[in-house]
Amino acid sequence: MSNAVRIVETLRDAWQGLPSPVPTERKVAFIARLLRAGFPRLDVGSYVSRGRVPAMADTDEVVAALAALPELQGRLSGDQRPHFTALAASVPGLERLLASPLIDEVLYPFSLSERFQRRNTERSREEAFALLRGMSELAHNSGRTVYATISMAFGNNEGEPFDPAELRTWVARLHHEGGVDRVGLADTTAQADADTIARVYAAVMERNDWPVPGAHLHVTPENQGALVAAALEAGCRDFDAALGALGGCQFAKGAVSNVSTAPLVRQLREAGLRPDVPEAALGALESEARALAVAG
Repeated sequence: MSNAVRIVETLRDAWQGLPSPVPTERKVAFIARLLRAGFPRLDVGSYVSRGRVPAMADTDEVVAALAALPELQGRLSGDQRPHFTALAASVPGLERLLASPLIDEVLYPFSLSERFQRRNTERSREEAFALLRGMSELAHNSGRTVYATISMAFGNNEGEPFDPAELRTWVARLHHEGGVDRVGLADTTAQADADTIARVYAAVMERNDWPVPGAHLHVTPENQGALVAAALEAGCRDFDAALGALGGCQFAKGAVSNVSTAPLVRQLREAGLRPDVPEAALGALESEARALAVAG
C-alpha cells in the first residue's frame, strides 16, 4: 500500500456556506498564498447558479484572476503545475468551466440519497447519472478528468434506507458507465464513526476493479483523528480538507466541518505517510483562513 497521500484543499467547500461571501480579491490573494506555500491541489469554485450559491457567484472571475497570477507563470505545464478542481452540475456550468484552461478536474455532486440528490441538484439519481455521462464525455474530450463525490455515503438522515451494497453498485456504475476517473465518499451529515467507515470501505472494495475511493469527511475536532485513521486503515490515500476546519454542506442537515488540514498533515506524518501538502506554513495559514472567514 502506498505511503503517498493526496490532499485537495477544498476552498469551495470552505467558503460556500459562510455567513458573508469572501470578496473576490481576497479569495485570489489567499489562493496565491497557498500556491507560494506549495499546495499542489486546490478546489477553487463552483460553476453553478449564481443565485443558488451566492458565495460562488464570482468563480469565473476568480479563475480568470488565478490564471494571471505571477505565482503560476512558468508553472502551467509540467510536473510543477498545480492541479485545480471546480464543481459543475449542469452542461452550461461545465461549458463555463471548460472555457478556462486552468481547471483540470470537474467535480460532480452525486448522492446515494434520492431525496438529497433532488434537493441538491433538482434531479433524480438516474437523471443526475445520465447527465453525468454526457458531461464526462465533454470533459474528457477537452482533456479534463472527472471526480464524483457520493454524498450520504456513510449514513442517511433523510428517512431512507442506507445500504453499503447499494453504494458499491453506484461506485461501479460511476466508474464503468459514468466515465468518472475518481470517486470520493462524502460523510455529508457527519454520521460516520470509525466502525462505519471501516464497514463502508470494506463493502465498496469487495470488488477491486476501481481505485480505493477518496474521503470527504465532515468531522469535529474530537473525532477527526479517529475517522481519518479508519479511512487510512481501509486503504484510503485521498482526502479533501480545509484550512481552519471551515465548511460543511449548506444543503444538508447536521453537517459539522471539513477535515482540518493542519492536524491531518501532522497525523499523516506521524503515521509515517507522505502527504503532498508541505507542513511548514500550515499554522499561519490556518489562522489566515479563519480570519478570512470571519472578515468576509
